[in-house]
Amino acid sequence: MKAMMKKLIVLFLVFSSCADKNPENVLPKRDSQLARVDITAADKIKIDSLWKRANRVWLYSLERQLILDSILEIKPDSAYFWQQKAMPLYKARKYSLGKPFLAKAVEYDSARYLPYSAFMKCLFSKEYQESIEEFMKVKEKYGDSYVMDHTYNFYLGLDYLQLNEFEKAKEFLEKSKEQQFKDFPDDPPHEACHYMDWFYLGIVLMELHDYGKAIECFDNSLKVYEDFADAMFYKASCYYALGDLQLAKELVEKAKTESDNTINEDQVVYEIYPYQVFHRLSPYSKLHLEK
Repeated sequence: MKAMMKKLIVLFLVFSSCADKNPENVLPKRDSQLARVDITAADKIKIDSLWKRANRVWLYSLERQLILDSILEIKPDSAYFWQQKAMPLYKARKYSLGKPFLAKAVEYDSARYLPYSAFMKCLFSKEYQESIEEFMKVKEKYGDSYVMDHTYNFYLGLDYLQLNEFEKAKEFLEKSKEQQFKDFPDDPPHEACHYMDWFYLGIVLMELHDYGKAIECFDNSLKVYEDFADAMFYKASCYYALGDLQLAKELVEKAKTESDNTINEDQVVYEIYPYQVFHRLSPYSKLHLEK
């Protein structure tokens, strides 16, 4: 677990810049060829005042959107403030409203926001083909890296999983695993590779009817998140497919008792994750009530 904490600290340092609330730090270092909008010292003071106002009102309010509009009238090439317009709309599931603003953020700073856009289209708006195209563009332009705690390859695996292209999903989840083994060589395999990678690799292998290897992946996930009910449930499904009905039944019953220990990613408060069992929107949402 210490190794996992070290990994989380490293990833936090990588991604913490995305939450910077100081407008001096969020005016973009742009990689586009678009004309830069220069601003005066007075403009900077005005932006600072408006940004403070924006952070005093409700994140999802129209008032905040209007304040951000005022900032963007002064500094229309600020990718950060375009992203700030998009993000609450995606979290409120108003994807079509947020999409043009997210596109503007990418337009003005693709290095920072193209990976984020691809992530949003994977987990939020479920535009899987667009997510794939954007992640592949990012990989080609900037190489492999991480966004929102996971590798680009992890999200590509989810995209293909949701398109029922299981071999492609396996390919990218295997790449994600190897990438993390390389990045965290001192950690044991079950910690070097994120437990969610192990979980989804298990899902893909289950879909490919490779039940033995799927169980191994679920076991690795459970070594880190010991009470992970969703992993228990799909591990039970594999044992059921292999004919071990008693063990399958025992695991399902244990999963039911641990139903509060579902996927615990930050975004789970906004969206149901692929193959998530214990969620109100899951087809298995009443599983714990069944005899």
